[in-house]
Amino acid sequence: MLRGSLPSNLQHMAAISIGLERNNLTGLVPRLFPINITSLDLSSNSFSGSLPAELKAPQIFMLSLADNKITGTIPSSMCQLTSLARLDLSRNKLTGDVVQCWKESDNNSSVSRANSADQFGSRMYSLDLSNNGLSGEFPKFLQSASQLMFLDLSYNRFFGILPKWLPEKMPRLEILTVRSNMFSGRIPKNLTCLENLYYLDMAHNNISGSIPWLLSNLKAMRVIYKDANDYVYADSMPVITKGQTRDYTVGVFSQVVNVDLSCNSLTGHIPEQISLLIGLTSLDLSSNQLTSKIPNKIGDLKQLQSLDLSNNKFSGEIPSGLSALTYLSYLNLSYNNLSGPIPSGPQLQTLGNQIDIYIGNPGLCGHPISKNCSTSTTDAEQSVVHEDADHIAYLYLGMSIGFVVGLWTVFCTMLLRRTWAISYFQFVDKLYDEVYVRVAITRARLMKKTRKDAA
Repeated sequence: MLRGSLPSNLQHMAAISIGLERNNLTGLVPRLFPINITSLDLSSNSFSGSLPAELKAPQIFMLSLADNKITGTIPSSMCQLTSLARLDLSRNKLTGDVVQCWKESDNNSSVSRANSADQFGSRMYSLDLSNNGLSGEFPKFLQSASQLMFLDLSYNRFFGILPKWLPEKMPRLEILTVRSNMFSGRIPKNLTCLENLYYLDMAHNNISGSIPWLLSNLKAMRVIYKDANDYVYADSMPVITKGQTRDYTVGVFSQVVNVDLSCNSLTGHIPEQISLLIGLTSLDLSSNQLTSKIPNKIGDLKQLQSLDLSNNKFSGEIPSGLSALTYLSYLNLSYNNLSGPIPSGPQLQTLGNQIDIYIGNPGLCGHPISKNCSTSTTDAEQSVVHEDADHIAYLYLGMSIGFVVGLWTVFCTMLLRRTWAISYFQFVDKLYDEVYVRVAITRARLMKKTRKDAA
């Protein structure tokens, strides 16, 4: 492992490629690079201070200063490195706005100029600015990045909305990560025009609105196996899945098909069409305000290894199709309004921390929680019986009140109208006499018939 610092002036060197990554080099980043340098990798060292004000390396296509202690802002001279294909400034302490190599006047002058080879970013296929303190809106110079396939802006302070021009200007994008920023607004519907996108991470922002059903049109997520490209975005890639952060090598990472929209302000329901993304290996919609039922067809995502729907407002029963996900190794449905029996299946039984999977759903019953479904059913039946008894009691009470009110109405009316009272009692007397006579005659006939039968 090398130690010490580098000379501030490397311009006299004839090297076209320098790789000094994973050492313990300190001091400032060299002020002048070799004039013919094409690849410079100083990542994973301890360089500090700010970036050189003048960056002169007209032929450089790969520059990695990741995982150092570099501070300050990105100098405007970065815009002169128009041959850059891969730029990695991640895991430093950079602040301020991203250098604006794009001006509004450029967009108005001509489209050809925006996409020409002399524009910064026009040849870039990988850009990693993650884990810094950068701010501002979505970088406008990326309107020139028509070849970009990898974009990581995560863990910064970017704000504003995700631009509608993103799919049009970066049609080859495969990996988009904007996690842990302050982006707001809705998920752009035309994001589904990114046919090659297979990794989408928008977690921990202020994204609102509903999940557009058009996400099901992401073609790269609708296939189970995809061809790996020859580009190297990074030596390894941190992926948050299965409740933890894992570093995947490039070969493994290319097989991770991910949608992470967790920790936002999304509302509405999960669109049924999401079941068309059969290539998904990880889906995280946790910590939003999603409602309604979990789609029954979610069991069609046969490649799913990690599913997190916790901390939402889902209701209804857990789809039985989850038990058929044979690759599932992580599941979190906690803190919703789910009810009914927990599906059983050999794959669900193998999951660890099973009680934590379902905690915060008081309506659930069955293994592995202590609430028995049969007891729950009996309680429900008893509740129905009690409700019926209450209804009958209310019926008799209503009839009694009606009888009393009616009786008092007639009585009060007769007190107020004397002629009505006289007529009423005459009617009652007459009715009484008729009933008495009929009963006496009937009784006499019965007695006479009884005597004859006895004789």
